[in-house]
Amino acid sequence: MDYLKKDIKIIKVSLLIIASVVILFVLRLFSFIFIPLFLALFIALLLLPVLNWFESKQIPNWLGIVIIVVFTILFFAVNIKIVQNTSIELLHSKNEIIAEANHKINPLLLKVQHFLGIIPETNTHTNSIDFQDLIEKHSSKLLNEISTFISGLFMTFFFLAIFLTGAHLFENFLNRVTNHNKHSIHVFRNIKSSLNGYIKVKFITSILTGIGFSIIAFSFGVKFAIFWGFMAFLLNFVQLLGSFFITTVLILFGFVEIASTGNFLIFASLLIATQVGIGGVLEPILLGKSFQINTISVLFSLAIWGFIFGIVGLILAIPITVFLKMVLERIPATESLAKLLTRIE
Repeated sequence: MDYLKKDIKIIKVSLLIIASVVILFVLRLFSFIFIPLFLALFIALLLLPVLNWFESKQIPNWLGIVIIVVFTILFFAVNIKIVQNTSIELLHSKNEIIAEANHKINPLLLKVQHFLGIIPETNTHTNSIDFQDLIEKHSSKLLNEISTFISGLFMTFFFLAIFLTGAHLFENFLNRVTNHNKHSIHVFRNIKSSLNGYIKVKFITSILTGIGFSIIAFSFGVKFAIFWGFMAFLLNFVQLLGSFFITTVLILFGFVEIASTGNFLIFASLLIATQVGIGGVLEPILLGKSFQINTISVLFSLAIWGFIFGIVGLILAIPITVFLKMVLERIPATESLAKLLTRIE
């Protein structure tokens, strides 16, 4: 009997692994549908309290949805315009920025290589960075990613309208499916409320990070301050990697732009302090322990969803993981799996 139980357990685990692989393969295969779908769900959870507020003010549901969708489109249109204008300005001042980057970064790179013993000091030929070539190689790929993202927004708005329209109907549907099981409805409401709270906190901290980065960049005369703020806002949703990436890139850009070494050090210190203060101190306090996910789970989640959905997957990875964690916590058979995702204090 013991052998039979072990065999059944092995079969169950094997089937679970196979099912997970199949699901991930299907998600990647139909990513052009699932990316707008998950993105719309993410936005809908963020905007649902606004829809409820409209309802409390006796504004018709259809009118509230129209207002929300229109303002969401305007929000994305403004941000796309910021990126577009910044791209145009970058093209106009590309040669100047590249020349300054080559002038300031390559000598520093050479000193580091000499210090590490990679290149003898008598050797004048070094593996310097050709920024012109670097930009030309990656610009087409970046533009392709941006155009794909923008085209997916139209489908996102369509799904967003459906989610907002059916937000109240879904609970009625769940009532019918579960035969008015109060426990299931309670669990659903808790998960929806908790996930909504997580997204709101993440949205607020991302806005604060973006505003902080824009103010710092503008104060030190660094170009494209609004663009850097928008990128900091967007990449702050990518846990760990996003904040590190945008902070590093902006520090390097500031190194090229800021002439004074003292001012540059203050600039870099303020960026790091803003990121650590908001992302490392304020955000964990606002989120609380229930939303804390350990670093290994974060990296694993980013790798999986980034592979499946690309850039959007990196943004949605943590909300999806938080949702899965909350679901697993409420199922007795999967509580142990939820504990594997939780950060140990």
